[in-house]
Amino acid sequence: MKFIISAILVLYWLSQTLHANEIDGVDPSTGYRMDRYRAPVPDNIPGGTTVNTAFVFSQKKANSAILIDVFPPKGMGADPLNGNWIISEAHPTIAGSTWLPEVGRGYVEAEHKDYFERNLQALTRGDKSTALIFFCTADCWQSWNAAKRAISWGYTNVNWYPNGTDGWVEQGHKLTTVEPVNFLATVETSKNTFPDKATIYLVNQANEELTIGTIEFTNQTTTGAAYKIDIGGSAFNDHFLSMRPFKCIEGPKDWFCYLTYPYPLKQVVTSNDLSDLEYNLLFIVKSPSEFGIDAWNGVYYQLTLQADGSIKGMLLQGDLNVLQNPPEPYAKPINLNEFIDDEAAKQRFPTLVIRK
Repeated sequence: MKFIISAILVLYWLSQTLHANEIDGVDPSTGYRMDRYRAPVPDNIPGGTTVNTAFVFSQKKANSAILIDVFPPKGMGADPLNGNWIISEAHPTIAGSTWLPEVGRGYVEAEHKDYFERNLQALTRGDKSTALIFFCTADCWQSWNAAKRAISWGYTNVNWYPNGTDGWVEQGHKLTTVEPVNFLATVETSKNTFPDKATIYLVNQANEELTIGTIEFTNQTTTGAAYKIDIGGSAFNDHFLSMRPFKCIEGPKDWFCYLTYPYPLKQVVTSNDLSDLEYNLLFIVKSPSEFGIDAWNGVYYQLTLQADGSIKGMLLQGDLNVLQNPPEPYAKPINLNEFIDDEAAKQRFPTLVIRK
């Protein structure tokens, strides 16, 4: 009798332990959430680390982790012939992120599994200890599934950001529109990420391009690409404003005046960090009737590497007077949380493009 009671107690203890280890909403036979992906998510992920917005921001700023957005696109999916995603709505995400759709479902088809695996391999260059941050929107189980799938494949530094793009915006950070990685291709992380030489254009409201300079990239396998930039040409006229020389693109309503960044930069970019180049593309807008120039009317183009290898910059407006005080060596003093894009579409050049 005592043996039977002991056995019952052991079985009860085992059932309670197994139940405690289960996560509500996860299919116990597969270990993944299988449906209704927009629902409250758990607090943790087995084998990984749950992180918050401050952590993601610090990792992004230091270029210490690879950000992977697994948001499922709205549309018809990937074209089986060319791999292009047929999407009905643009998707804004954290700048510098790689968008890999349809890899966070509970069950993934073999071709989606291959798409996910080969792109993780490329992004990490085969190093499974590389820091990864998976996210989607808030209450998105697909980011949890994707992170768990990466953990099951042996990735040892997997971070899950459950607040996703919603949490990023709530903390005052900006999003930018990106394209998903072609379904039949692999994200480019080799030394040929950037072209040897490209032209820089400002694009006006009528989608007309104005050449403002060139850039030369020297690609390196592991440390991104060094670059040399040359801003100038017939688009500019020389002016002496507020005791300083400026190159300005004159217009009847405003002038776009190029502001040379006055402090040292490493002059290096990667596919996930284009901030050095952003600092080389600063402008100040002034009225033709103004005697001098006011850095309060600053223009900052937030850059994103596109799927076709070009670079697109979206205009932000803010105060560049912070540049009056020298920062720490190679530090970037501009706080983009203080810049806005509300009136960007009304500016003469709302977009900047860099391409071959």
